[in-house]
Amino acid sequence: MELDSKSVMDVLRKLDIDTLHHANTIQTSCVFLQHGRLLSRGTVDEKGIEQTPQKSDGLDRRYGIWYDIFLDSVDIHARASSRNFYGPVLFRFNLDLLREDWLPSVWITKKNPTEWKDGESAADRYYSSVEEFKACYKKGNFGSMFMLRHVGGLLRLTPHLRDIVLDDPQWDYQDTDVYSQAVGALRASAWQGGLKSLEILKRQCPDACKCKKQYSDVLSDAEAKKKYGKQTAKQFFFMADDA
Repeated sequence: MELDSKSVMDVLRKLDIDTLHHANTIQTSCVFLQHGRLLSRGTVDEKGIEQTPQKSDGLDRRYGIWYDIFLDSVDIHARASSRNFYGPVLFRFNLDLLREDWLPSVWITKKNPTEWKDGESAADRYYSSVEEFKACYKKGNFGSMFMLRHVGGLLRLTPHLRDIVLDDPQWDYQDTDVYSQAVGALRASAWQGGLKSLEILKRQCPDACKCKKQYSDVLSDAEAKKKYGKQTAKQFFFMADDA
C-alpha cells in the first residue's frame, strides 16, 4: 500500500509533526553511524555484520519486511513515559526527507507488525490511501510505523539526521559511567562514518517517567546474571534488546 510521500508529509505537518524517529541499541546504532546510514535488519545480516537480535526478526522475514527501514512519527520514550525497548539511542530525522525524489512513496502500518496475524489482507495491515491515513491517524500513535521500502535497505543519515538523543541509565560499571562510554562509542562511530559534527543529546525525563525504575530493574537483573557469568550491566545497555 504505497502512499505518496509528499502527501503524507503534508498530513503530518498539519498535525504539527516535523520529526521522524528511529530507536535502536548502542551496538546496532554504532553500525549505522560507521556506515553513515540506517540499514535494514536484512541488509546488516547480509553483510555479515553483528547486530543486536530482536524478537521480531523471525516475523520480519516471514512477512517480507526484513529489508525495510522503520521510522516512527513520535518519540515513544517520551510519549509512553517509559524506556523504549528497541533501545536507548534515538535518531531524529527532519520530516523533509519525505520530500526527496528518491523516496516517492512510504508504507504506513495500522499496527505494529508484531501484532500481525497470518491470513490478514494488506488493507488490514496498512493504510490503503492518503485519505484513509488523514482520517484515521492520530498524533501520538506509536502503533503505526512508517516503512521505507524499495530504497535498497538503507537511509543516508546526511543531510536529514538532526541529532541523536541518548538515555542515561545512571549506571557505573567498574568505576566507569556507562552513559559516558556510550557517548564515546557513538562519537567514534560517527567520526568513522564522516559525521564529525553529530550532536548527541542526553535525554531529560520528568520525574514521572518510568525509565529510571526500569533501568534500575534491568541493572538488578544484570547483576544477578553476572554472578553466573551470563551477562553484565554494561552488555545490557550496549547490546540487549527485548523489544
